[in-house]
Amino acid sequence: MKTRDKYSYFNNNNKTYINSLGLMSGTSLDGLDIALIRTDALNKFELRQFNTYEYTKSLKKSISNFIINKKNVNHVNDLLTTFSAKCIQSFITDFNIKKQDIDIIGMHGQTIFHNPKENWTWQLSNGQSLSNLVNVPVISNFRYRDVCLGGEGAPLVGIWHKALLGGVVNPIFPCVFLNIGGVSNITYIENKYDIPYSFDIGVGNGPIDMLMERYFDTAFDIDGEIGLQGSISNNSIGNILKNSWYKALPPKSIDKNYFSRFIQDNIKHLSPEDMIATLSKLISAQLTKSFNFFSLEPKRLYIVGGGKKNKAIMQGIKEDHAYILQPLETNWNADAMEAQAFAYLAARSIKSIVFTWKKITGVKYAVSGGVLNFPK
Repeated sequence: MKTRDKYSYFNNNNKTYINSLGLMSGTSLDGLDIALIRTDALNKFELRQFNTYEYTKSLKKSISNFIINKKNVNHVNDLLTTFSAKCIQSFITDFNIKKQDIDIIGMHGQTIFHNPKENWTWQLSNGQSLSNLVNVPVISNFRYRDVCLGGEGAPLVGIWHKALLGGVVNPIFPCVFLNIGGVSNITYIENKYDIPYSFDIGVGNGPIDMLMERYFDTAFDIDGEIGLQGSISNNSIGNILKNSWYKALPPKSIDKNYFSRFIQDNIKHLSPEDMIATLSKLISAQLTKSFNFFSLEPKRLYIVGGGKKNKAIMQGIKEDHAYILQPLETNWNADAMEAQAFAYLAARSIKSIVFTWKKITGVKYAVSGGVLNFPK
């Protein structure tokens, strides 16, 4: 079946609402988030169920080793896909879901490398294999088409953030969503009519996780405990922010390891605790700097992503932006944000509704994306 025929299968079934299952695994390798939503792929959605499934130690080790040596890609892909399939089956059983009611699965995959300047982005995933295992159509590789058409391939979730506001009574504009994953990106929504403005603003949890592994033998700074113990070096933050990347106009995106050597050179004189504290505060400093790209000052700020659970990161944001910071939980399930995002993008994809624009990623023209696989 040709790709265009696959998509027309969905276009011709005249379903107003799509039941979409989203899978998201973050760069901290802590586990797989699964969310089931019902959406029109435009402005309406409803979160039906959500759960997180921790990676096994062996899977986590296999992925970590692969990130370093890039060996046995098929083996690691199979391990990840099999784990995802088992989690989906558990999710279906745990919440008493009828498999035939799931229209599509959106699989983000595990990000290994991202360098759009070389037209290359890589997320570990095998959509065809997952589709075969669970007997449900799967969309994966969401970034590829955008990158092939000259875009950055990231961030992808800007239009999702705008959809979130559809359920808010009298939303205040302009507003900003800060998504803190391995990389930090923001979505700036000036009003309810325009396309959102989204781009990476710099590092997120990525370099913090690397330092935690190196000095504290743990995957990440749980609750920001280490970051809260250290002292912040504002001098180091200032030197990091002098990097020309921060001055470059959007659209722009980076790999989580893009600044690794540069950052290390600017914090190597600090104690491990002070390194963590400084990089935690850097995220807020990056956010402040990103506001220079907007014509109107944001009036609302929402924090999403795994970094929201880090109290050291959040302390820095509260110190700098308390006047606009809003609690996410008032309107949405904060933990389910990213998995819902890829469920939503999968629904847009099967309806051939675009989700990246030139003003967001630099893509030549507005496109949808993702690779669609049916079970064989």
